[in-house]
Amino acid sequence: MTWWSLLAISSTTTLPIVTQLLLLLAPQSSAKVSPTHPRQSLERSSNGAMALQFQEVGDTGISAQMMFLSQSGKVYVLDKAESNPVNVTGKYGTHPAWGAEYDPNTNTYRTMDVYSNTFCAGGAVMGNGTWVVFGGNQPYTTNGVATSSAGAYDDTDGGTAIRMLDPCSDQSCNWLQGETSFNTSAPDTGGWLQMTGRRFYPMVEVLEDGTLIVIGGDTLGGYVNTAAQDNPTYEFFPPRGAGTAVPLQFLSDTLPLNLYALTWLMPSGLLFMQANLSTILLNYTSQATFKLPDMPYAPRVYPASAASAMLPLTPDNNYEVTLLFCGGSNPPQWGNDQGPGFNITTVAADKTCVRISPESNNTQYQDDDFMFEGRSMSQFVYLPDGTLWLGGGVGMGTAGYGAGMSIGQSYGQNPVYMPAIYNHSASPGSRWNRTGLTASNNERMYHSTSVLLPDSSILISGSNPNPDFTTAQWRTRTDTERWYPWFYNNPRPILSNCPSSLSYGGASFDLPLGSLTDEATVATAKVVLIRGSFHTHVVGFGYRFLQLRSTYTIDMNSGNATLHVSQLPGNPGPTLFQPGPALIFLVVDNVPSIGQWIMVGTGQLGPQPIQPDAPLPASQIQAVQNVGGKSAPTAAAPSIAASTSKSAAGRLAPPLFPPSTTAFTLVTLLVGLFCCAVVIAWSSVSI
Repeated sequence: MTWWSLLAISSTTTLPIVTQLLLLLAPQSSAKVSPTHPRQSLERSSNGAMALQFQEVGDTGISAQMMFLSQSGKVYVLDKAESNPVNVTGKYGTHPAWGAEYDPNTNTYRTMDVYSNTFCAGGAVMGNGTWVVFGGNQPYTTNGVATSSAGAYDDTDGGTAIRMLDPCSDQSCNWLQGETSFNTSAPDTGGWLQMTGRRFYPMVEVLEDGTLIVIGGDTLGGYVNTAAQDNPTYEFFPPRGAGTAVPLQFLSDTLPLNLYALTWLMPSGLLFMQANLSTILLNYTSQATFKLPDMPYAPRVYPASAASAMLPLTPDNNYEVTLLFCGGSNPPQWGNDQGPGFNITTVAADKTCVRISPESNNTQYQDDDFMFEGRSMSQFVYLPDGTLWLGGGVGMGTAGYGAGMSIGQSYGQNPVYMPAIYNHSASPGSRWNRTGLTASNNERMYHSTSVLLPDSSILISGSNPNPDFTTAQWRTRTDTERWYPWFYNNPRPILSNCPSSLSYGGASFDLPLGSLTDEATVATAKVVLIRGSFHTHVVGFGYRFLQLRSTYTIDMNSGNATLHVSQLPGNPGPTLFQPGPALIFLVVDNVPSIGQWIMVGTGQLGPQPIQPDAPLPASQIQAVQNVGGKSAPTAAAPSIAASTSKSAAGRLAPPLFPPSTTAFTLVTLLVGLFCCAVVIAWSSVSI
C-alpha cells in the first residue's frame, strides 16, 4: 500500500481533524484584517471601488466650474450661463440651467434656478454654515457673447450679485438672491444682496468672526486684468460700518495678474496675499501692509493657475502656517484682457514647488520638491491621512480660452491625466509619489473642480475651455468620476460619541477606540478637521486642515482604548482655523473613519469665545489588575507617545504581498498539518 493511498482511504476521517486544527491555529478574522482592531470598531466600503484608481460614476447635468460639498452631504454645482444640456424653470421662464444639486450617494442631480451669470464667481461658507457666492459677469447669450437683454439664457447681470444658500437634504432649498438688471449700464437692484461694485474673479476668505472678506476682481472680464477694468478694493459681508469698499494699492501694483489673488488668514489676524510676483501681509482693519519676498520662478495666480494649499496644521509643526505653491506659468508676455497676444499653448507649464512660512523666523520662499512634470490648473485636495492629492491640469499654456489655439479654443493644452500624492511630512526629495497610481481617462482642464467626500474619495467634474457648451475638442464635460485613496477598501475606524461642535480652548473630550490594546497602533490615532470650502479655478476658498492634540489610555483590564482629544487651540483661537462647518475624521494607523460634519465655534457670526486650553492627561497603559489588588497605570513609552501626531509618511498603498515572516509561518503551518494528517491516517489503518 502506498502512502498516498493511505490518504485517500482516510480522507473522511482526517479532513475533519485538519479542519479543526486549522480553526485552532489560524488567526481570528479580526486579526487577519488587523491584529489590533476588533470587528465591532471597523467598517468597510462595499461599492466595489478600486484603490488608487478613477471610477466614472455619473453626471452633474451642468459643467462644474464651481463646486462645494455641503454639510447636508449634497454637492452644489455652479457654471457660467451657457447652453448646458438640462433646463430649469424659474423666475425668468425655462432656460438652460447653470446651477445644480448633486447627490454623490445616488449619482443623481436636480437643477436649481440661478438668476444672474455666475461666470468666474468666488464664494465661501460663513461661520453660521451659510454658503455665499459673490460676483460673476454680465449677461451672456449664445457663443459667450455679452448681451444687454434677456438673450438666449435669460441670465441677469452677475457682476455685483450676491447669492446665499443654506443646504438641505430633502431638495427643498434654493438660492436666496437679489434681482439685478439684464443691462450692465442700468442701476443694479439687488438690494442688500449686492456688492459695492462689479467683481469678476474675486477672492473670498473667511475671517475669525465667521464673516467674509471679498477682494479685488475686474468689471467685465477678460484674459488678464487691466487698469481700466480693475476693482482694486475689498469689502466685507455682511457689510461693516458704512458698507463702503476699502482701497488696496497692492491690487493696482500687481496688474495685470491680480485676479483671484491668493489669500489666507494668518494666526496673527493678518491676511497673507500673493498676486503676480508680489507677496504682502495685510492688516485689513488699519489697511497697513508689510512686504514679503517676491514669488520665485513663475506667477502662481490666475491665469498661471498654480496649485496652492496651506499645509496641514499639526501639533508636530506647532500649528505654524506654511503655504505651498506648485506649478503655474511664466510666458514672455501676458497680453491684455483680449488675450495673450501669441499662441501661449507653446509655453511649457512650470514644475517648481515653493513653500513659505509667513509668520515664522524665516519668511523667505524655500524650494520644495519639484513636481514630476510642469502643470497649470492642477488642484490640491486634502486627504484625511495628511497627504495632498494633486489632479487635473495641463502641461502647456495657461487657463482661459480664445480663438486660434493649437487644438480647439483652450489656452491650455497637453492635459495631465496622471495624479500625484504630496506628503508634506516626508523627507525632502521623497515628498511626491505615484506608486500604484493610474491615469484618468478624462481630461480635466479649465473650469474643472474636485472636492473631498466624507468617505475620503475625491469627486471630480467639469472641464470647459470654451465660450459655450460644445462637443468639439476639448469638449464641455458634465460627467463625474471618483478617485479612491489607498486605504479606501481597508476596514475603517468608527468615529462614535463625537461632539456636535468644537470650541476654541476648553475641556477635552474622549473618543472610544474599541478593543485596541497594541500601543504602537493606539499611538497613531489622531483626530483631524478639514474645513468646508468653495472650489473653483483650482483655488479652495476657506480651505484648511488641522489635527487636534490628543493622548490616549489603554485599559488592559477591559481590553479597550480611549483617545483624549483637545478642543481647537485657544491660542491663537479662530484666526488659526475659522469658525464654520468642517469634516472631522478619526485616523488610526493612517486609515481614516468616515467623516462627519461638525460645527467649529458657536455657529453664529461674531466674536468667538476663547478659553484656556485644558491640559490633556498623559498617555498611559492601565495594567491588568492583580488578583489581590489594583495595579498602577504605566506611562506610555515616550518614543511611542511622541508619534501620536505622525502623518502618513510615504504610505500610499497597502503591501501587495504578506511580509516574508508571515509567508514563512504559513508554509511551516501547512507542512506541519500535512505531516499530522499522514500520521493520523497511518495510525487508523490496519496493515
